[in-house]
Amino acid sequence: RSHAPRSVVPPRRSCSAPASGHPPSAIVLSLPDWNMLDRTRLLSALLFLPIVACVVASPATALADDVADEADLQFQIGAGRYRDGDYQGALEHFLASNRLVPNRNVSFNIGRSYEQLKQYPAAFRYYSQALENEKDKETRGRVEAALEKIKPNVAVLRIVTDPPGATIYIDRRDLGPRGESPRSLGLAPGKYRVRVELPNYEPAESVEIEAPLAGETLVSLKLEPKLEGSSGNLVVGADERGALIEVDGRPRAFTPAIVSLGAGPHKIKISLRGFRAVEQAVEIRPNQETKLDLVLTQAEEVNAASRATETVEEAPSSVSIVRAEELRGMSYPTVAEALRGVRGVYVSDDRSYATVGFRGLARLGDYGNRVLVLLDGQPTNDNWIGSSYVGADARTDMEDIERIEVVRGPGSVLYGTNAFSGVINLVTRGVEAKTSGEVGVGVSEYGAGRGRARVNLRLGDDAKFWMSVAAARSAGRDFYFPEFASAPGGGNVRDLDGFKSATVNGRLTFKSFTAMWLVNSRNKFVPSAEFDTIVGDARLQQVDTRGMVELRFEPKISERVQWLSRVHANLYGFRGQYPRTAQEGGLERDTFDGSWFGIEQRVVYAAGSNLRLTLGGEAQFHQLVHQTAGDENGGFLDDDRPYQVQAGYLLADVPLSSAVRVSAGTRVDHYSTFGSSNNPRLALILRPYEAGNLKLMAGKAFRAPSIYELFYNDGGSTQRASPDLSPESIYSGEIEFSHRFSPTVSGVVAGYGNLVRGLIVGRGGSTADPLLYYANSEAPVGTVGAEVELRREWRQGWMVGASYSTQHSRYLAGASVADFFGGDGNPRFRHVPNAPEHLVSVRGAVPILARALLASTRVSVEGPRFDRHDAIVDSSPQGQTDPAFLWDVVLSGEEQRWGLRYSLGVYNAFDSRYRSPVSNEFRQKTIVQNGRTFLATANVVF
Repeated sequence: RSHAPRSVVPPRRSCSAPASGHPPSAIVLSLPDWNMLDRTRLLSALLFLPIVACVVASPATALADDVADEADLQFQIGAGRYRDGDYQGALEHFLASNRLVPNRNVSFNIGRSYEQLKQYPAAFRYYSQALENEKDKETRGRVEAALEKIKPNVAVLRIVTDPPGATIYIDRRDLGPRGESPRSLGLAPGKYRVRVELPNYEPAESVEIEAPLAGETLVSLKLEPKLEGSSGNLVVGADERGALIEVDGRPRAFTPAIVSLGAGPHKIKISLRGFRAVEQAVEIRPNQETKLDLVLTQAEEVNAASRATETVEEAPSSVSIVRAEELRGMSYPTVAEALRGVRGVYVSDDRSYATVGFRGLARLGDYGNRVLVLLDGQPTNDNWIGSSYVGADARTDMEDIERIEVVRGPGSVLYGTNAFSGVINLVTRGVEAKTSGEVGVGVSEYGAGRGRARVNLRLGDDAKFWMSVAAARSAGRDFYFPEFASAPGGGNVRDLDGFKSATVNGRLTFKSFTAMWLVNSRNKFVPSAEFDTIVGDARLQQVDTRGMVELRFEPKISERVQWLSRVHANLYGFRGQYPRTAQEGGLERDTFDGSWFGIEQRVVYAAGSNLRLTLGGEAQFHQLVHQTAGDENGGFLDDDRPYQVQAGYLLADVPLSSAVRVSAGTRVDHYSTFGSSNNPRLALILRPYEAGNLKLMAGKAFRAPSIYELFYNDGGSTQRASPDLSPESIYSGEIEFSHRFSPTVSGVVAGYGNLVRGLIVGRGGSTADPLLYYANSEAPVGTVGAEVELRREWRQGWMVGASYSTQHSRYLAGASVADFFGGDGNPRFRHVPNAPEHLVSVRGAVPILARALLASTRVSVEGPRFDRHDAIVDSSPQGQTDPAFLWDVVLSGEEQRWGLRYSLGVYNAFDSRYRSPVSNEFRQKTIVQNGRTFLATANVVF
């Protein structure tokens, strides 16, 4: 390896007594900033202690010499690291040396280090610096050879200006200058804009230039002299860096920036993704500065409410967004954890599946089939029970998720079945500006170890690809069930709550074409002895596997017409083992295999600036719907019931004025299993004043009876089929008002009412009717509720939000009074199960050391919930859980130089032993939820 020596530095003084009679100068030493301290600097400091001692004993004239000594020390450490093959460490010390005493030879070594790290554009830049003003012929030859060697790995822009000496900027001025013209720049292949500036000249900017790999592109720009008195400067500042500044419709710079403009009026537009664009007129005075300081207002976007990108204020539904900053700051391990504390949402876990409830509706044993979970708009619920997946059965970790959209209320007008009480859309993050890789590890949920890897490929502006793989394993927790105190083990269940999971997720985009895929599998060991199984038997397991592929084509037909065609293929597999005694049949095995594919066509027509009409249709073909069950005595279920679904929908968003908009639509679904269901939605959105937004909404949704509810039976032992079920329906009305107190602070108040008819409930299991079955209840369920939320949005790491939700659900008299009232005229039902009347949440984040350390916290308070014994004729009294108080706190941060992101935290810090009610598949009435759990994660992007 060749190391060019440093240039000659002044001789170092010894540590002998000062040459003159003057006393040594006082030296003040200060600690470095903690957020800049790393192990290499600590090592350097230790190695530098003898020199510090020498400096303290030396005269003031030695200070400049000691800077050179420190630079030489940093260089020598870097050279040693380079010889050992630690190119990253060598780079750090070479850079430190060059900052102290800039030197062409050190620049050459920095270039060599970057080349070894395969960071070729950076290597090209430092080799070019090493070549500047180099007179030695041999040295110039060595540097030029190094430049030629890496040219095949970079795109070279040769920039010349008339006159020369102009400062060069690439794409964004705030990213800093790239030197002076003429200059050759080595960049990653792609498209760039070159901007040059020179005092007393008007800035010049190129058109967008394609820079190919291994090619050299000439960029020649001419600067025009400024006319005295004909221009001035616009100084633009904003509370967010990187916002695009457009002047008279032309992009000019990014905030913060100083833009030279001709004297006179101009229209300025400031825009940044995720924020509302700001337009303002300015008057530029000759030879003067005009200042423009702005505070940008966040404009959170949602896709799930209308199947079109719109702001939360415009969406015809009640919407909340869990942003990327919160997902990363709190290091949520699952979707369920990320949703706990969202307004009106609560979570249950029976140790088989985690489920989510909306506004008091989460029937015990429904496996979340009244909530639709989407992945980038594609439904992920299965086709057996219609279950939604929000735990490790959904995905192994949350690192691929950019944000979570939570849409409260009926959503069947867009998505059909399962969008009954709410819709959750998981939006994946895309590929950033460059190709990269990621690896990560973590631990959470009672020692659940997780590992992941991801690759991001940028294949040009029109093509991007990413794919990730992740795996996790957990031993789970131990339980004591007093209901099994007389069983072997005395009700103690240990080492039987673990799980194993794996996920493969990815996306490919090429122009108007998108391909997305997901495969997730989870094997869960169940400790609860549900389904009357043997407590403490390790054979009680459930395996869920969900896979899908979606192909989407969205060409741009015209400015007014948008076109979407998509096809998707899906699979779902279930394998369950249920150990019983030999007299009861021994080990029971249940299986389900489902596969289906679908097509959808959608056309969006924008008839005016705001009018939008959406017409679409889709069809699903469930060709494999096969459920089996059997034990050691033989099989007792082998049923395959293929079915089809066809649907058509029409939506209209009509602006009646600048302050009034109407959104209306309907969808008709036809099932081969039961018939048709029509589900409309109507919303009136008003803006009574600039900072206010009022929504009046009404709608209907349905849930089709699942294949399990329709046809599952165990051969006449305990359960029979229920083929005559009809879909259940919910009717909802809501009013929501939001007010923005400032660009960062907003508040929301909402009131709503729901009516559920034809609720599918379990019946039987009595002396008169011993077999269990499902039926449509004629006793409706009514709910009224209110919510309030106050939130300070994320800015520079700061965020605080608080919400309170209250609801009351009860059974009502139905069409058949006998279904609700007994023969004595008294109600047959008690309280609606699993419907907490009060939910409180407080969330916040505070930056401690800029990006290096962020403190995030969440406090959740849940009111009591009633258990499943809601029928008066039930011999067991209806119980109620205790309230729950949970406090979570996480410290997180990132080190940008290394691409490292990390977190360390604790959930349920006070170890609250709260409980949730469970369905009649369990002997227990309630099951304790997670106590105190610790988490730690580390992810590296390279």
